[in-house]
Amino acid sequence: MDNNKFKYKKLLEIRKMSVESLSAYYRKLRSFEYDTNKSLESSELKKRIYWLTKLILKIDRLLSGRQLVLFDDKRDNNTLKGKVYASSHVGRYDIESAMEAINEQVYFVMGDPEDTYRNFEGFFLDKIQGRICMDTGYNIYDIFQKRREGKELTKEEQQLYGEYKKDRHICEVTCTNRIAMRDNILIYPEGAWNVTPRLTQTLFPGAAKIAVNGDGVIVPIGIVRDKKKYTVNIGKEMDVSGAEENDIKDITSELRERMNSLVAEIIFSSDKVISRSSLKTPYENEIDFINDIMSESENGYTLDVIEKTRFFDPNYPENVIGVDYTKKL
Repeated sequence: MDNNKFKYKKLLEIRKMSVESLSAYYRKLRSFEYDTNKSLESSELKKRIYWLTKLILKIDRLLSGRQLVLFDDKRDNNTLKGKVYASSHVGRYDIESAMEAINEQVYFVMGDPEDTYRNFEGFFLDKIQGRICMDTGYNIYDIFQKRREGKELTKEEQQLYGEYKKDRHICEVTCTNRIAMRDNILIYPEGAWNVTPRLTQTLFPGAAKIAVNGDGVIVPIGIVRDKKKYTVNIGKEMDVSGAEENDIKDITSELRERMNSLVAEIIFSSDKVISRSSLKTPYENEIDFINDIMSESENGYTLDVIEKTRFFDPNYPENVIGVDYTKKL
């Protein structure tokens, strides 16, 4: 990018932009700041005003009628390293629920912020809580698919592909630098809400890569959603000291196993957090489950978007036999 050509937009201009133009502007802004080696702001102020973050999260929970249950917290809390909080992804309010349960300042890794660039949610995350943004590229899924299949891309497609790939890379570098600075991040390595029957979906390797390259620790989190009740189970820190790039696949597998265990602890507890009618077929229960999750969806977050942003593992049953969750409702 020619840095001399980048122009900052004024607030009034930003408010008038379409969502597509808004997203493109912030991708270019992140690229500009990355290319010019802009330093990350200190997290000290956000840590000092964390009491305000907690107050806002509590007020939001009460106003929305949600219930938060902290099932367990297995953290030792005896490390000075940055923490990569890696959470299961179960619905609209699992982000706020995880933030409140974690009970310390974290930078939330947010995919496809879109309209939040100009609403209170975005203001809260940017100025008070802290966030790291990236665009997943779900809206150019066909271009990514062509690239995977080895098909030739047009010049315009190559430019878009490169732009989104760079944005993902900048996000990973930013997260790694935050961890190296002993800050904390909250990431959802499944990439999309889990609308499958599995405890968790296959994970992207980003959480492990960030922890390894930033010399941090990973803290797995399992969340179970039952309508407006979010039950959070925080696991013990995973020390990845001494790990290298070729260990990331194994670390990611271990992380998923720990997240599965945390979710299972909730489901199979005596509290019976999840209850499904025995009068319905498994398929009907699954449809009810998906409908319940999607009932809280906002800002165009659809099953199609979920399908395009999750980790595609060709070995899982729905991919082997061609089950399309976007066609289930």
